[in-house]
Amino acid sequence: MIKVTPYNIQQKGSKTAGNAQTVPIQMPPNFTATITVPTSIASDTFLKTQFAPEWLKDATILKATSYLKDVEFDKNDVKQLQAQGSMPPFLSGREAIEFIENSNIRIKFDALASPHIHAQYDFENNFIKINEIYKNTQDPAEILAISEAIFHEAGHAKDGDGESSIQEEIDCLSLNALSHRYFVKKFPNVFSNADSLIVKDGVCVYADLFFDKDPMKTALAKRVRQKYGFLPAGDFKHPPSNLALKSKTS
Repeated sequence: MIKVTPYNIQQKGSKTAGNAQTVPIQMPPNFTATITVPTSIASDTFLKTQFAPEWLKDATILKATSYLKDVEFDKNDVKQLQAQGSMPPFLSGREAIEFIENSNIRIKFDALASPHIHAQYDFENNFIKINEIYKNTQDPAEILAISEAIFHEAGHAKDGDGESSIQEEIDCLSLNALSHRYFVKKFPNVFSNADSLIVKDGVCVYADLFFDKDPMKTALAKRVRQKYGFLPAGDFKHPPSNLALKSKTS
């Protein structure tokens, strides 16, 4: 009899899942051996197996996550944002994709309350939802914008609770700004004539606001207040920076 220890498939909220099971396979009499299957395999290999999550079959999500995986931040950009009071939850797109995979987060298009809501993280069901008005888009600018929206919502997912604050939003918005600057450098002019809300009223906005020349970040604080002023300035996990406090009170 051969005793096979199968690969443990990752489950939500854990680095390992369950105990290995022993699967008996009938062999000729007096024959015995033990084969141990490795308990971890490379993420890219895992995604190509029959265990690939259902959402990976969506062509638009596949393209968006593929672009996101390549995102690298400019170190000077990161330092500038940190000096302003934002702490990006991830330091590369690949880090976010690995977190999504390891946390069993699913990404799908879904109906959202408004076309101005581009994406949401559904904490209860562990879903990142992208506004369904962009489903099946072939527009390169929109696909890159979806990448940035996934990035932002993965930041909320990493927080580990269903609550938010102005500081948490600032931290996640910094991912939008940093990734957008990466895409603009890699794909010059791709956003130039984009007219959809997820681009012109979403991802493009924060790259401009975080990196404008105003040291007080007045326009950024105003924008954050307009969208997130109803939230607390910070919380235990996200102590409010001066920028968060200004966004709340000014």
